[in-house]
Amino acid sequence: MDQPLVGSRETNYRFFYGASASAILSLIVLFIITGYTAQTATEMNTVISEINELLPEARDSLRIIREMCMHENFTKSWGHIC
Repeated sequence: MDQPLVGSRETNYRFFYGASASAILSLIVLFIITGYTAQTATEMNTVISEINELLPEARDSLRIIREMCMHENFTKSWGHIC
């Protein structure tokens, strides 16, 4: 165990500290990506909740438009809706 693995003893230490710094940097990047993903997932959850609140109103509006188009006569013009 007295023999260095890579070149001289100084080169061996440089390799060890370089690999350690690289691993720590990779861990920091991984934490940043994980945090960004969690933030995006939270925002998407909020958007989906708001869409679920608006969906019944949109369905009711679509039903009203379909009824208007079924009972259209020559005195009423709804434009490009129907």
